[in-house]
Amino acid sequence: MTDRVDVELRLVDGTDGEPGAIVQLSVDGGPVTSAHLGDLGRTEDLTTVFDRGVGEIEREQAGERLYSALLGGELSARWAELRSGAAAGSPLRVRIEIDQPELRPLPWELLRHRNQWLWRRPELRWRRGCPDDPPSAEPRELGPLRVLVVVCSPPLPNDDRLLAEQELASISGALERSPGRTYLEVLDAPRDVTELGAHIKGLRPHIVHFIGHGMPRPGAGSPVLVLAAARDGSEEAELTAEGVTDLANIADWKPMLVVLNACHAGKADPADWIGGIAQAFLDADTRAVLSMQGDIASDAAVAFSTKFYEELGSSRSLDDAVAATRSHLAGLARNSGSWALPVLLTRCAPDQVLDIDCVLPPDSSLADIDQCKQYVELSRFVGRSGERREAWWTLDNPVLAQSGRERPVLLIGGHSQTNSDKTGKTWLTNWCLITWFLRGHHVVSVNLDTPLRSPTGAPDINPHARYKDWLSVLRLIRQEATSPEQLCRLPKTAFGTFDAVLNHLTGSATLPVGELEPAEDQWRPFDDEIGDPYDKRKEGIFEAFRDALSTATDGRPLVVALDHADSIMPGAFTDVLYKGLVRPIAYGHASPLRLIVVAPDPWLNGVLPGADSHMFGRVSVCDFDSAQFMRLARAYGRRLGVPPDERIDALLEQLGEAQGSYFGVEIFDDLTRVLPAWRNAKAQGAR
Repeated sequence: MTDRVDVELRLVDGTDGEPGAIVQLSVDGGPVTSAHLGDLGRTEDLTTVFDRGVGEIEREQAGERLYSALLGGELSARWAELRSGAAAGSPLRVRIEIDQPELRPLPWELLRHRNQWLWRRPELRWRRGCPDDPPSAEPRELGPLRVLVVVCSPPLPNDDRLLAEQELASISGALERSPGRTYLEVLDAPRDVTELGAHIKGLRPHIVHFIGHGMPRPGAGSPVLVLAAARDGSEEAELTAEGVTDLANIADWKPMLVVLNACHAGKADPADWIGGIAQAFLDADTRAVLSMQGDIASDAAVAFSTKFYEELGSSRSLDDAVAATRSHLAGLARNSGSWALPVLLTRCAPDQVLDIDCVLPPDSSLADIDQCKQYVELSRFVGRSGERREAWWTLDNPVLAQSGRERPVLLIGGHSQTNSDKTGKTWLTNWCLITWFLRGHHVVSVNLDTPLRSPTGAPDINPHARYKDWLSVLRLIRQEATSPEQLCRLPKTAFGTFDAVLNHLTGSATLPVGELEPAEDQWRPFDDEIGDPYDKRKEGIFEAFRDALSTATDGRPLVVALDHADSIMPGAFTDVLYKGLVRPIAYGHASPLRLIVVAPDPWLNGVLPGADSHMFGRVSVCDFDSAQFMRLARAYGRRLGVPPDERIDALLEQLGEAQGSYFGVEIFDDLTRVLPAWRNAKAQGAR
């Protein structure tokens, strides 16, 4: 048996001479074996097995009837032969395609034979859908995985609102605990399909996940997803199957995966291929849709999202992730058949749905990230989705064709409305660096508060000086760029020519003639007393420095982040560093070099000329809006691995009500020290 065996089960109409449905079985596109679909009995009974009050015995009986009709007749021997060669490590992958509208709503996920639920068997992988599209000829898109979570807000009981927020926190905790792999945005209660489409067009997400309620359209029975409750005299905002076409036209983008985690869907059938929202997304060229075929309780919906995104975050294929999620739901004390509710519809092979690539710089690996504390700690970086996207896309825009050219210099500033010492500028900078690293960029992080280490015998340079002059900044960049603690370490030989030029020009009034041999820095101070009023020595030093950085990565982008730039003497930055380093990079004279300057807003405002402001990208990080406190606190707890807890939630609610209009980023560290569950989880994660 080969590593992968694909089985197609197709239900088609019989011919005039053979009325009734026909089951066609084929393997890997080979010859078709056909048999009549067996007697299903009253199909109305099968469509009520997920209703409240229906027990496990009724679902077992329904599953046995479905199996007997589908595979229990003339195809039983062939099916048994195929199963005998399958194993957990090499599963049989089965796709069901159903032509008859009346058979599509049946709960095929309940197939049961000899006391086994077939959709939960480790040696079987099941899905519904049409024949697979051929693999795309387009190059794989670079990550991170972009996820848009749409939190719909029809009128909900308080418990359901809480569970919707917990589901959002669980998605964040599952996906964003691995820094740089995923970018998550949340859209709350879009006013209409136009607003939803505009947001999708701007982000171009790979996954769109809906948290909300599905319900039958009055008088029609076809499903409706309520996006937003009626407000200010307006009507409810709805997404219908017909509206999916409008959404696709507005967004001008096809998500790879749509997840419809709609609680309390009642008799609406999102899996229905005629009027259903799921099939409408599939018809709009979404590669796969994961929806619910019945009424899923809110707590089960939270458990579903938690496990599903944990599996996706572990790089599992889509059908593997769904299978693991089914097993997880089945193991819950109160599952009520919830494991069988998810319906996976596909139009391509499951391992090609989320075809996202990761390209690392040469001689790098994912394991390197775990050795850098500044990036490991990003698992606790919550919120800031707008700032993240703006900062990331300034230097490396994944949708460049739509938004205009990139800017090679990014300024990350910040100010606190509550006079906090920190606003999260460094968190944001490090998140951008790890994201660019996973997209193939060399990244160098320079903390300008770091002491400058000179070799023994070198002139005294006062390494602990509070403010650094321009030459100390260049030497510190060189020191950190070649440090073994960097995620991307540049070779010391990359600066050999620069060091030779530096040795010559720090003490000579004349420019070097010809190319100098590489050397080591003699650590002489720059002598401003020699030279003439039009001294070109500094210009020569900076040109050699830019060349060293620009040529060190064989044409790959190199991003250098200067954190705590306010540690630079203002005059040294404005008069020297800006002219010799920042401005040439901003105007594209040092490609592929890119630069981030990180400092408080007042400092940046004081040292940057307004005439060049159009050449920079700029992001400002402020305190959090207090309206986001509970959402961010729950997400932070999930990042630590702490599940929802009523006592913690009650305490956080009290604290949230006591906040003013804003709260500082340090509050989460403060809470970690006082909440035992958070403190213990952080301590365990730090080991």
